[in-house]
Amino acid sequence: MPRRRIRQSHRTATRADLIRAALLIGVSVIAGAGVIAVDLGADPSVLPEVASRVDPGNSDALIAMGGTLIGTDLDAAQDYARRAIALNPLEDRALIVAALSATAANHIARADALFGHITTLTRRQPLAETWMFDVAIAHGRYGEAIDHADAALRRRSGAEVEVMPALIGITNGTPALPAFARKLAAGPPWRPAFFTAFTRSKDGDALALIEALRRAGDRQTPAEVAGMASQQIAGSVPKARAVWQIGFGHPLPTLLSPNFESALQLGDFGWTFLARGGSQIVGRPGGQDHALEVEPSTTGKRATRVVQQAMLLDRGRHAISFEGRSVGGGAPVAAVVVRCAGDDAELGRADVPTVQAWTRTRFVFGVPASDCPIQKLIIEAAPNLSEGATPALIDSFRVE
Repeated sequence: MPRRRIRQSHRTATRADLIRAALLIGVSVIAGAGVIAVDLGADPSVLPEVASRVDPGNSDALIAMGGTLIGTDLDAAQDYARRAIALNPLEDRALIVAALSATAANHIARADALFGHITTLTRRQPLAETWMFDVAIAHGRYGEAIDHADAALRRRSGAEVEVMPALIGITNGTPALPAFARKLAAGPPWRPAFFTAFTRSKDGDALALIEALRRAGDRQTPAEVAGMASQQIAGSVPKARAVWQIGFGHPLPTLLSPNFESALQLGDFGWTFLARGGSQIVGRPGGQDHALEVEPSTTGKRATRVVQQAMLLDRGRHAISFEGRSVGGGAPVAAVVVRCAGDDAELGRADVPTVQAWTRTRFVFGVPASDCPIQKLIIEAAPNLSEGATPALIDSFRVE
């Protein structure tokens, strides 16, 4: 016990503590107190302050009153919590009100103890689990911390607002990463939500994560691997390629989808359809192959981006070729364009041939030495200025 008191005395409230406390109060303790049932035939919808006077032994009313007063009358909130705990020392909702009151009073050590006690009573309080996740991380108890995060996320209570960013941060080579990888490998129900958040985040190290997952014996889905690679490309193209190599067992291709046989898309790679209508995948006569049919744009005088996919080309000179034809001849209906993903600068383009026979077209472009690690291969639909243009067909891309 003396050791515990000495350790606590050195821990002061941090900004993270206060933000966490505000989050915990906001997400739910008070709303989670439940319907207040009052004895003596009182209406269940009666106000908590009335209920606590009519029936001083109504712990639901005491908990609700304590929770609502944390921000305005701390002494009263603590008193209501103590009264509820005296009625039932195992009432976790009352203990949470007491812990939040301790936090509001800047008694962080007492809050640690109360939240820790709650997690020994029940794993159904995500507020306590979220708090103890942070405490365990701060003291190097990584396996315990990940267990707390798991318990919080399983309740789907809003705890992910704080826990998910912290888990993403763990992937940056921290000592907690092995424990976290083992938990992910066990297939928790929040695993898809984590990978969705990770892919959208600018933080986190996808290469460190996939290596830790492999050491934990995990097998990632293609979507997870591609998501990790997509998350990494803005910061490190070599790491993105390494993630793909580890996850799929082969290098990232120059174009994931060189044609339209399956319209494969994995993360940012493969064809992404950008506009509703205006394009569709159709069969090519005389075989099983498919092509993209592009209608003229109906948005006025500007071209419409129909589909695109990401490329990770090295700096220097490159060329792209493709097959195309017009269904009925006339003015160009579509164009193939390469742009830098960052600033959208155009690197090169070519119109789809207006002849009705399949024709291969090639154009050369250069990737600059800086500010263009990711490129976008885009198919645009030209505006239908003549109101008589017919669709174009495009297929079979190559990068040289």
